Amino acid sequence: MSESAPALAPLFRSDQQFRLLGVLFAGTGAEVSIGELAERASVAQATASREVARLEQHGLVVTRLLGRNRLVSPNWSLPWAPELRSILMQTVGVVGRLGDALRGIDGVHEAFVFGSWAARLEGEPGPFPNDVDVAVIGTASLRTIRQACRKVEQDLRVDINPVVIDQTSWDSDAPEPFVAHIKEHPLAGC
Repeated sequence: MSESAPALAPLFRSDQQFRLLGVLFAGTGAEVSIGELAERASVAQATASREVARLEQHGLVVTRLLGRNRLVSPNWSLPWAPELRSILMQTVGVVGRLGDALRGIDGVHEAFVFGSWAARLEGEPGPFPNDVDVAVIGTASLRTIRQACRKVEQDLRVDINPVVIDQTSWDSDAPEPFVAHIKEHPLAGC
């Protein structure tokens, strides 16, 4: 099913296209199979195949067959590929970059983007977010989390506001009001 243009970057044709391009251009830029691309973008494989065909037809991606697999990569020869990458990095790529920054830190069990950024990723209309709110579930120190987020802030020119919530508070059937508020609204896993 087609979803309308993403609220985080409404210049793209659809949310699925936005997420697929985000994986390709805002990620490592390496070749991926259609199946892996679909999984990483949280898009149905049939939808990914159709979107990739459209994107290839318009020259945004390059594909090649390897056995029975179609591999897809960004078309870096486009004169505006760096600008497209920048837009994607500063929108859909933020969640992936935060995930990369927080992965491997002792005491980080889960991490979610919440607030206006997560709401735009879920398609709620509104102004572009001024910052990114991140809930880190676990025992890592807030100082360690802030240090990990600093590079993402500098690279993407966006303020990141992390909070650390212990696992017991997060899992509680009657969480404190702040945790309950976070859990009642859109979350995007990092």
